[in-house]
Amino acid sequence: MECAALNDDLAIRQAKKGRQTITTIYHFSHSHQLTRCKIDRILQAAIKVPACVACRQDMYGLVYACLDCLDFPFILHESCLKDMPMEVLESTFHPQHPLLSHQLNEMTRGETCNTCKEEMDCIIFACFDCGVSQHYSCAKYQTRKIKHNCHDHHLLHFGKSIFVKTSPQCNACGEDCSGTLFSCIDCAFHTHLECIPLPNIVEHRHHLHPLTLTNSVVEDNSGEYYCDMCETARNPEHDVYYCEECTYTAHIDCVISEVEPPEKIVEYLVPRPRKEGPQIRKQIDEDSDEEVVEE
Repeated sequence: MECAALNDDLAIRQAKKGRQTITTIYHFSHSHQLTRCKIDRILQAAIKVPACVACRQDMYGLVYACLDCLDFPFILHESCLKDMPMEVLESTFHPQHPLLSHQLNEMTRGETCNTCKEEMDCIIFACFDCGVSQHYSCAKYQTRKIKHNCHDHHLLHFGKSIFVKTSPQCNACGEDCSGTLFSCIDCAFHTHLECIPLPNIVEHRHHLHPLTLTNSVVEDNSGEYYCDMCETARNPEHDVYYCEECTYTAHIDCVISEVEPPEKIVEYLVPRPRKEGPQIRKQIDEDSDEEVVEE
């Protein structure tokens, strides 16, 4: 193993000098050697179409794969392998302790993630002291909390990379939440953004032009995106308030927490069609003073 590791270090140094391309590497997330190859090669040999064991999304382009584990494919996007840390500090869903990388094995396969409640069939990050295990994609997920009168607890803003295999049912309209949503993990409470009173357009004192509620905004390929209002990082999966003319982008909670008076919000609402029987519909319809505030 030491010789293999030294060979990998040499290959990396040579690749940086432009002498050769790295084709194999040992990585802390897996016990076997990983080979750099095109996804087409894996698809020809795999029993089932694999997903990335890091981000759990579809595969494309150049990947790193274990050619010895095709029954249970271990395959990563090249970018996921390069960016993965050995531990996640201050995870949103377990900030008390660091989460350490843990290799998937037959004993852990089939367990469920403490965050999304889906099966652990990929790289695990765990706190063994607390018995907490999460997908890597959940452990590193960036989200925001908001407080809304439709639920007693704070709601988290989620995108499509959290719930990969399942689509939670919206408690307001009864339809699946296949895109972005607000959730309370502890209560299994989920709702579309359109199913609670959020204005489509707001005027805000921090910006000259009206801001429009907009789906995912990705300004460039830098991989780093920020809220122009609070100047902190934002998740590009999340809906935002956006001014196209100025490319001004803001977290939903940053905008809504300062919109006053609350009755002005209702003027801009475009409600989502709803099914009969949801448990929060009655509460939302009866409460005309609904408001979202920052924690």
